[in-house]
Amino acid sequence: MHVRTTTQRNKDGTERLYCQIVESYRREDDGVPASRVLLHLGARPPLFIANLKAALAASKRGVAVATARSDDVVHFSSGLSYLPMALVCRTFRHFGLDKMLDGLCPPTGSSAPLSKVVEVLVAQRCVAPNSKLSLQRWLPTTAVEQITGTALERFNNTRVHRAMSSLDHLDDRVQDAVAGKLTSVAAPRILYLDLTDTWFDAGGGSLSRRGQTKAGHRSKRKVHIALMIDEQGMPLRWQLMPGALSETTVLPKWVPMLRERQCYRDSILVFDRGLPSVANFHQMIREEQRFLTSIKSDSIATYVQLDNDTLDALQALGDHLSAKELSDYCARLDLNCLSGQTYARALGLIEPPARKTKRCVELPAMQMYLYFNPEIRLTKRTLRAEKEAKVKSFVDELNEQLRSAKQPRKRDPILHQVKSMLEKHKLMEMYDVRLQPLAVQGCTKFIDSWQVELARDEQVARNTRRYDGITLLVAHPDVDLTVEQAVKDYRNKNRVEADFRTIKSVLKLRPTFHRTDPKIKSHVTICVLSLLIERLIEQRLQRASTKPLPRTAVALLEELDAVRIAAVRIGGQRHLLRNEASERVMRLLLAVGASDILEQFPTHTPGASAQA
Repeated sequence: MHVRTTTQRNKDGTERLYCQIVESYRREDDGVPASRVLLHLGARPPLFIANLKAALAASKRGVAVATARSDDVVHFSSGLSYLPMALVCRTFRHFGLDKMLDGLCPPTGSSAPLSKVVEVLVAQRCVAPNSKLSLQRWLPTTAVEQITGTALERFNNTRVHRAMSSLDHLDDRVQDAVAGKLTSVAAPRILYLDLTDTWFDAGGGSLSRRGQTKAGHRSKRKVHIALMIDEQGMPLRWQLMPGALSETTVLPKWVPMLRERQCYRDSILVFDRGLPSVANFHQMIREEQRFLTSIKSDSIATYVQLDNDTLDALQALGDHLSAKELSDYCARLDLNCLSGQTYARALGLIEPPARKTKRCVELPAMQMYLYFNPEIRLTKRTLRAEKEAKVKSFVDELNEQLRSAKQPRKRDPILHQVKSMLEKHKLMEMYDVRLQPLAVQGCTKFIDSWQVELARDEQVARNTRRYDGITLLVAHPDVDLTVEQAVKDYRNKNRVEADFRTIKSVLKLRPTFHRTDPKIKSHVTICVLSLLIERLIEQRLQRASTKPLPRTAVALLEELDAVRIAAVRIGGQRHLLRNEASERVMRLLLAVGASDILEQFPTHTPGASAQA
């Protein structure tokens, strides 16, 4: 037996479902398969028909079955992202950022507290970085209500922007609170300071200025951002600065701030070679701010006298040096092998040579360290060769165009075009640009044109490559570091550069879409707080004994997104269920100290059997 259904459409457009119980058989006369109706059940609801079909199917198998009631229908909502956001929010609270913000801005009224809004914004930066507008589309796909204990509608767009304005007013106090928490156990030995920029598709606030960004974008409105971190990569201080900015003006503003705070007074400030100037060195020595930085290669001769003949002989060697060649030439410079292919020596407290021009301020005596790395030498050579090849290709194409000119070409625009290309690749001093007249045969007469010739100054080229792979470190006279420690501390500045890359790529600091200074400043603060949360998670990964583990917080959060929760309505009751966590996910949660984070949500409804 089986159930047959037919559908009848009424005049008003509604449909009625009729049901029959039918039996199949073979006719006795010819054996042809046929069917006959055993019972007409009339119009029946879909649930009745479904139960009847289930009962007949169970009878054929010889098993009993319990038919469903109308109030037992199960309704599922779409899966909600839970675990990545939950881990970020838990880390946010364990560090104490929620209590910090509640102390600075106590919750009032029925609106979501500032601490909750900032927590959600930080979670978005870490889990699904995008604009504030996209936050309103992202939050409904997450279990934000269960994680924060705050209704979804409380995080509306108006509340978010008001919270960002409040965060702007509290920015300095938030930075002091974060730094105080991070330095409460011990003062940092090393501080790393670096500068980057962010650009705007529109707006940009009063600090933005039009110019070329560090990413190579031309004519963009931009602002600069200074970031200071400790040895562990934890952000301690950040500042929004004007887009039109000379990097040498940054240190005079930061040094007094560091001297005002007791926890930084014994720290060594490490920064890139683009930030210092002679005046900055004098200021830091005068104010007893210990520092460590490097000197641009074209200025090394201003600070210390080295054997140029030996340097030139070293650079004259091939790109790939043998161990003996490397050791022999480094020995002539009194450089000792540190580790790998790094050769260095401490020069001690050096008084720089007197400067020739009277109008220049004399350089102060400083601790100096010299080291050579053939890998850096090879990298610089390769980059310079690529730049020269691009310039040569540009000139060849330009000459080809000039040889087929259809109208007279003027000398000055061509000269400006070539010099701009050389300046772009920082090869202006190495080449002399010469233009030779050329008469191009036209249809009726000769056309005045030109040919470009580049004359390479070999002396300048030799001086340029003389210090390839050579790095000169200079430090405050009171800095007492071994050459091994000085080289290590300076190389670790790559940590702050990596943090900037994290903010700009993963956390999407740029391009920025805000138009007012408070929103831009708060946006930067949210990005830096997100960086702090990622670093805290990564610290736990590094300390965990379980292996292998993801190396970054981003990779960890991607793996954890496999566990989601769904709202299930059964018999009029709403339950929050999650899918089963894999053994890998459980190991990851154990590694970061969050093995209990899944206990809030079961994998099946209370009282339900495993079979159900």
